[in-house]
Amino acid sequence: MHIIHDEHLRSIREGLLERSVELRKRARRVEEDLRREFTPLPRDSADAAVVMENDEVLEAVHESARSELRQIERALARMEAGTYGLCQDCGRHIEPGRLQVVRYATRCQSCASDT
Repeated sequence: MHIIHDEHLRSIREGLLERSVELRKRARRVEEDLRREFTPLPRDSADAAVVMENDEVLEAVHESARSELRQIERALARMEAGTYGLCQDCGRHIEPGRLQVVRYATRCQSCASDT
């Protein structure tokens, strides 16, 4: 059985909070770009088409950041509830090494590899 020690849990929590700040900044920059706050859409239709294609990439980056933020928020809530580090499928403790790599993991390695 793997139990997460307080120091390790604090380290993971700090990492989650740092990543959250980074993702919020990234999402804010993407939102500014999509609203064209600093660079308006070019008048030339070919250039405008390229910019609009880039917008699709920006929207994917934005959704990815928002998705990861939701996972981080749920992980922080599990920490508050005392259920962080428990597999949502089998209830066993998630391996500390897995949590270090995927800090918002909700499943142990065994259950994650079953899908």
